[in-house]
Order: sequence, then structure tokens, then C-alpha cells
Amino acid sequence: MKLSFGRKTMVGAIGTLVAIGSGVMVLAAAGIAGWEYTNSDQFCETMCHSVHPEEIASHKTASHARVHCVECHMGRNSTLKLIAMKPTHFKELWGMIVGYERPLHASGMRPAREACEACHYPQTEHHDSIAVNKRYGTDPKSSEIEYRLTLHTSADAPREQPWKASGIHWHISSDVQYKSPDVQGRAIPWVQVTKADGTKVTYIDPESKLSADELAKIEPRRMECFNCHNAVGHPFPNPADRVDAAIASGKIDRALPSVKARAVTLIQSAEDVSGPLAQRTAVIDKLIAENATKSPVAANLKEKDQQFQKVMKDILLTATFEEKGVTWKSFPNHGQHRDFPGCFRCHDGKHLNDKGEAIRLQCTLCHNLPQVSLESGKGSVASTVVAGVTPPDSHNEPNFMHDHRSKIDDTCSMCHGKLDFGREGGNFCANPACHGRSWPAVDLNVELKSAQGATAPAPAPAAPKPAKAAPEKAMSNKK
Repeated sequence: MKLSFGRKTMVGAIGTLVAIGSGVMVLAAAGIAGWEYTNSDQFCETMCHSVHPEEIASHKTASHARVHCVECHMGRNSTLKLIAMKPTHFKELWGMIVGYERPLHASGMRPAREACEACHYPQTEHHDSIAVNKRYGTDPKSSEIEYRLTLHTSADAPREQPWKASGIHWHISSDVQYKSPDVQGRAIPWVQVTKADGTKVTYIDPESKLSADELAKIEPRRMECFNCHNAVGHPFPNPADRVDAAIASGKIDRALPSVKARAVTLIQSAEDVSGPLAQRTAVIDKLIAENATKSPVAANLKEKDQQFQKVMKDILLTATFEEKGVTWKSFPNHGQHRDFPGCFRCHDGKHLNDKGEAIRLQCTLCHNLPQVSLESGKGSVASTVVAGVTPPDSHNEPNFMHDHRSKIDDTCSMCHGKLDFGREGGNFCANPACHGRSWPAVDLNVELKSAQGATAPAPAPAAPKPAKAAPEKAMSNKK
């Protein structure tokens, strides 16, 4: 049978195909546009996460401001994989509709190999880095203290032998598992390291309040980049550090009397400020005005004082939050150990394996000993390298940084010079960076507290083995 089509039939068929094709193209374009929009920062900020206004503002001024939300929270995966992952976020929808407690931690972070390592590949060769921080005292001159650190960020391990990496990025090159009872990972009572030969070594904090059964129920997690660098996307730094940065950059002038002390007073008075932005602004404006009234300045400093008030308003607004009880302290930074335990969550000298060996508490694993310059003092004194002498075995003990104060003898002066305890510099044992403050979770002060509460110099029990002569080698401080 032969079919014949007239002109009208042909035109109608072509028109139908064109219409269908156009519809498909429109739907495809709409789908692509919709997909792109749901992956945009704007969608994350306004449609889903308007309950997190502080994180949004923080991200826009952070070092990862040009990294889109989905690149970390969903990873840099193929489109098909991302489409399959989208429905897993629907569980948050009900909470958005009926309301839920404000989360302080992202529980759905993708593995670093799908996110961080798309830009930061840990096995590539890179060099140690130098960090220079300037802090200011609360004395009338706001005296400057400069800290210089060499960070051991090198990962110069062969690609086929990543376990040979050393320094900070050893944690990523090696297979390290950990358990934490809280979503923010503030405490880590259990650590397991898989060695190159496949053997596993488990370290447990005997002071943990968790029972063995409770610890066994916690699922282990692999140590990822963001377990330490957890604040790179939405950092909430200590506002006092932001004040130091403002003074160092000249935004706040040290010509103002006791300007750092005034800033600290303002920070402390604003700790409990919360509520909508307009409400916080009004309260902070009042606090700044009262501070200015209590600290009048000379006429020639009025303009600088106005600038100080402007900068402090910005710092205080970004350090306060809508929800009552939430502060910058609610968001720990695990990449350091100044305000939060951070590194000391594991490296506290208390996590022991079945042989009684501890995870090493040695600062020099990750950075050199800090070099400090005090504007109003002597500063730190570096160790003297002595030819023909190697460090005693005590230097490699896991808890050396905590115990070295009680293992002093005359041989120490061969490399470290005069051995006087202190916090003001002038000799090797008086490094202000080590002994000038209290560290969270670890006590490195130069005094020991007696049972009665009085302070006394650290005792000097049995001396370590004398340094061994090694004419063919020069002593090295590299651990």
C-alpha cells in the first residue's frame, strides 16, 4: 500500500516536529538554568540557608570566597553524580519549613579527594612556609610582639610512597582514623594509624570520660584536610586577633593611648550581644560611645579615634550573632592551638597505645621553635648549633615538650646557653611564645603548681643521658 501526503499534511508534520523540538530545547534550557541556579551561592544563601547569615558574610571575606558552596559541600564531581546526590539534601527541607535548631557544623562534607584536593594536591612538592604574626599588648603603648614561625608544610614524599611524607601533611598522606563523640570534633579520644606494612596502631586517651563500650559504638572517620582546616570556608577568628591585624595594617593607630586595651574592653562588653543586625548595631554603637567617653583623647587624635570606633564597630558586628548564646567561640578552629585545643586534641602526650607509647607532643613536628621579637623586651634566643654534638635521646621522647622542664642538667647549656626560666626572652629557656600564655589542653608554663596552690620552679630530677660525641656530624635542631 502506498501512502501519500499532501502539502498541508507535510507542513503540519514539520510544524509539530519544530514545536516539539522547540519545547524540548526550552525545557532543556530551563533545566540547565534551574540546575545552575540551585548550585549557585545565591540559592544557598537565600533559599536554603538564610538561617546562617553570619556564615554567608564570613564566606564572602574569607580566603575561599571564590570557591562556590557546592564545591566543598557536594564536591567537584560529575554532573550525573551531583544529580544523584541532590535528593540526599531533601532531609533538610522539613527543618527549613517548620524550623530547627541552628546547626554549628556541616555534617555532609565530601571527602577531601572530591573537594579540597581538586586545588590542593598534598603529594605535590611544595616548600615549608614562614608565618609572621604581630600581636599587641594591653599596656599604654600597645607594645608590639612579632612571632615568626617556619611551618613544616612540605610534602616531598614519593607519589608511590606517600607515607614518607613528614610535617603537617603527614596526616593526609598517611591513613589516620579517629573517633570523636561530637560533630565538631572538639575531642578525639581514639586514633588509629595504619603503617606502610599494613599494621595498625591504636592510641586511646585514658582520661576520656567515654567507656570502652561507648567508644566502640562511635564510627571511625578518616582524617581529612578539613578536620584541621575546618575554618577556611567560614572563619570566625578571635576578634582580638582582628584588632591586632587592624593595628598592624594601620587601620587602628597606636598613637591612641592604650588602644589595644580599649579594644579588648569593647570585645568583652559585647560578648553577650545578640539579635537581629539592627538591634546589635544599636547596642554596639552605645558600647563604643561609652568607651569613647571613658577614654577621651587629645584634640589632635580625634580623627584617629573616630577611625578606631569605625573599625571596632565592624569587628564587633562580625563577632556577634543573631541567636543568643552563639559566639565566635561556638566555631572552633582546629588548624591552630591558640584558642582551641586543635592539634592538642591528639598531640597532648596522653594518647597511649598498648605499649604505653604516646602520640608525640613535640612542637617541632609541625613548626620550628617560634622566634619572638618584643618591642619592650629582649625577645627569644635561638639554640646554638654545636659541632660534634648530637641531641640526647630525651629530645625524641613523645612527651618531651611537656617534660623537658624537669630534665635539665649542665649539658643542656652546651647548645642552649644560659638556662634561666622566664617569659620575657633573653635566653633560650625564656621564649615568650611558649611560656607567655596558657595553651588549651596542654600546660607549657615554666612553673609547677604545688598541692597548696603556690607556684614553684620546676624540679630537676635525674638528668638525661649526656650528649654523645659525633665528630663527623653537626648537631641539628630538625626533628
